[in-house]
Amino acid sequence: MGSKKEQSLTEAFKELENLTEEFERGEVDLEKGVPKFKRGLELAKKLKEKLNEIENEIEEVKTEFKDLEETPAETKDPEDNVPF
Repeated sequence: MGSKKEQSLTEAFKELENLTEEFERGEVDLEKGVPKFKRGLELAKKLKEKLNEIENEIEEVKTEFKDLEETPAETKDPEDNVPF
């Protein structure tokens, strides 16, 4: 196999979920268990780092667009503006 493209967040989560299920069912023998456990930890670390990146990006976007948030005048009851 050639170089594998970077695994998506969804793919990494699914792989970790599958590994976890194998361990929970007791389907992993001792020899194969250590590499699978190590892979699970690598996936968990990758997912945590990616989620932190996404969280930081969301905070940056929220900061960038904070002036678009409602002002107190806009939070009034819409019925107050009805002319009749």
